[in-house]
Amino acid sequence: MSEQADELAIPRDFVKDLFDLRDRTAVVTGGGSGLGRAIAIGFAQAGVTNLILDVNDEGGEETVRTIAGQAGPPAQYRHVDVTAKSEVEAAAAWAAETVGRVDILVNSAGSAFRSPAEDFPEEKFDFIVGLNLKGTYLCCQAFGRVMLEQGAGSIINLASIGSFIAYPWASAYLASKGGVLGVTRALALEWRDRGVRVNAIGPTLMDSPLTRAAAQRTSITADFIKARMLRPRLGLPRELIGAAIFLASEASTLVTGHTLMCDDGYLVA
Repeated sequence: MSEQADELAIPRDFVKDLFDLRDRTAVVTGGGSGLGRAIAIGFAQAGVTNLILDVNDEGGEETVRTIAGQAGPPAQYRHVDVTAKSEVEAAAAWAAETVGRVDILVNSAGSAFRSPAEDFPEEKFDFIVGLNLKGTYLCCQAFGRVMLEQGAGSIINLASIGSFIAYPWASAYLASKGGVLGVTRALALEWRDRGVRVNAIGPTLMDSPLTRAAAQRTSITADFIKARMLRPRLGLPRELIGAAIFLASEASTLVTGHTLMCDDGYLVA
C-alpha cells in the first residue's frame, strides 16, 4: 500500500476509541454548581480526573463527593478566584505539579445580573465582565501555557446564545459572552499549529442555579427568551455533557475556533 493510501485508510477499531477520555485530566472552573458541575460529573463517568476550581467551597467539595460516589477517578477541589491573575497562575502550577499534565480546560465560572441598561450599576458591570470574560481569558492564558508546553490540549469555553443575539436587561452579560466568543476565536487562531484547540459551547436558557437566582430579581429577560423558543422548556445541565465530551476528545481533532450551539434550535428561529 502506498504512503498516501495508508494515510487515507481508516484504521481498524478507529471509532472504538474516538470518544475515549480515560486517563485524561480536566480543569473545570465554576465546577461547584450548575453547568460546570454537570460537565465535571460527566467527565468523571468517562474516566477523566477532574480538578475543580471555584470560590464556592461548599459546592466544590460537594462536586468532589458526588464524583467519588459514582466511582469515577478521584477529583480534587481548589478555591480559586478566576479574576485574580496570581490565583489562576498558582492553580495552573498546582495542577501541573499535582497531576503532571492538563488535557482539558472547561471555563464555566460565570454570573449574571439583570437591570435596564440606563440604570446598570457600574460595580455589577465590572463584576460580570470581570468574571465571565476576564476570568475566562486568564484561565485560557495560564492553563494554555501548560498545554502549549505539552503540545496538546482542548479548551472549552462557555459562551451563550447571548454571544450572538440580544435580549433585554442583560447588557453586561451580553458584552461578556460576546467577548468570550472573540477570545475563543483569537486563541484558536494563535494556537492552531501548536496542538491546542479552543472551542466554546453556546447553551440556550438553562435550568441552573444562576438562572434561578437571576429570575428572583426579574423575569423580563427569561420571559423574552422563552417567548422565542421553539420548544417551551429550559435546557438541562446534563444536556451539555455530550458536547463537552465531543470537544474534549479525538472525535473533534479538526474542530477549533468553533462555538457548538446547544440551543435547541433557538438561533434558527
